[in-house]
Amino acid sequence: MMNLYIRKADLAVGNILVITNQNKETVFIASRDKENPFLIKLYNRLNTLIGEIKLKNNFLKIYSIEINGEEKATINAIPMLDLKYVHLGQINWNVFGNLVMSDYHVTKDGKEILVVQPTILAQGHPGLELDFTNMDDGPVGTLLTIFLNKYIKLPTLSSNREMDGNLLKSKIPYLNNFKNKC
Repeated sequence: MMNLYIRKADLAVGNILVITNQNKETVFIASRDKENPFLIKLYNRLNTLIGEIKLKNNFLKIYSIEINGEEKATINAIPMLDLKYVHLGQINWNVFGNLVMSDYHVTKDGKEILVVQPTILAQGHPGLELDFTNMDDGPVGTLLTIFLNKYIKLPTLSSNREMDGNLLKSKIPYLNNFKNKC
């Protein structure tokens, strides 16, 4: 059993995420593209690119997980209504649990291979704990965790411009009132 840790603050706003082990040693470094938050690159502690998630098919919203340049898994667009289950194609992983709260289990062939759960890190920082049965699953599991955390946290906005305009107009008086009180 191998545990890895990611700070929630890094997941929320960071473009660089440091993934550490129990001894606070860096195991992986992940970077997120500022323009495309779903393009995630994973490096080892020697700063060698070892994996990435990228959009494979924009029309079907299929994402690809590549390790050492070879596609290992695919993730189809996640239904925003039911966030309790995700399937990874090719490697046949199933993700069950509370994805919104980052509290879930990953299984393959009915056997648990990864548990992700919220935790408190050093100095009281909230974080995620990734418990791997086999560290060979570390790169794919780490990329999956970062991806799911970002994917399900983004609000889905209507592409209807009129609706967006109305939403913006309704927030402006509130913001002006807030500014005047400060």
